[in-house]
Amino acid sequence: MAVSRRAFLSGCAAVAAAAGGARRADAQTLIPIQVGYYPGISALPLLTGVYVGMFASEGLAVDAEPAVAVNKLFSQLDDGIVNIAHTPIDNAIAYDLGLGARSVKSRDFVAFLGVDDGQFRLVARDGITRVAHLRGKTLAVDSLSSGMAFVLREMLEVEDLAENTYRLVAQGGSQQRANGLVTGKFDATLLTPPFDVSVAARGCTTIAHATDLLGPYQGIAVIARRAWLSENGSVATRYMHAYREALAHAAADKTGSIPLLSRALHVAPAVAAASYDAAFRHGGGFRRDGNLDLDGIRNVLRLRAEYAPPGGGKDPAPYIEPAIITPQSD
Repeated sequence: MAVSRRAFLSGCAAVAAAAGGARRADAQTLIPIQVGYYPGISALPLLTGVYVGMFASEGLAVDAEPAVAVNKLFSQLDDGIVNIAHTPIDNAIAYDLGLGARSVKSRDFVAFLGVDDGQFRLVARDGITRVAHLRGKTLAVDSLSSGMAFVLREMLEVEDLAENTYRLVAQGGSQQRANGLVTGKFDATLLTPPFDVSVAARGCTTIAHATDLLGPYQGIAVIARRAWLSENGSVATRYMHAYREALAHAAADKTGSIPLLSRALHVAPAVAAASYDAAFRHGGGFRRDGNLDLDGIRNVLRLRAEYAPPGGGKDPAPYIEPAIITPQSD
């Protein structure tokens, strides 16, 4: 299911054209915005906004480019190549604390929209059906110092698996971990839709959901530099309005969203449909109002303090931009 940027975007464009195309606006009037994001179910509202036309209706020409790696994404944010990123808020916190994988000049990355609760599923290879069965097994995450790693360690702790009872290894991105799981390279990993759905067809089993064990969690958030937001507040507000409209549209239009996901992610319609259902399930998945989950951010900070002390404090305020979040008059 590896997807090139060209194939990914051309798939989205084909779906949009089939649906009648995006609403048009005079290209001369549109403000260009560079957006980086991770391909997966969390990108659905963003892609809907691009290809159905919500961003254009707000006067924005959004160029959405899949991120290759978190260090490159934050370097691009730092350099102004990318204006906005859809990325886990823990990544922004890490770079604000100077703990990113690559050195950056700025430490003013803040969130102004909440996308989802992480949508982490603990998925195990065939034959493992309970968290307790992971004792003595090898588990994979993207990086040993990431928010994902902290989530998995806490999930196992809640299920009475001490750190000396399993082995944790770094295995890169979602597709790489999905491939490693089905080939037996390790025994379990955290995945998000559609990757968990795809490996289920090859015998793997979801044995736990992160939020069921950990409570509120802020996963993907919409991030920008505070300096950029201070100079482009009205643009960010328009982005926020368009994103929320696109989110509502996607939530109400499963029929239209499934072919978009199927072609964009190069998965079967059944996988796209199951991923859509998981993302909009009651009590989980997308943040249906687009707001940041402050209790979820506190949980992110709690886990970082526990597993990478001293962490980044307990207060979400340094990592969010209230001037953009606070409703403003049109």
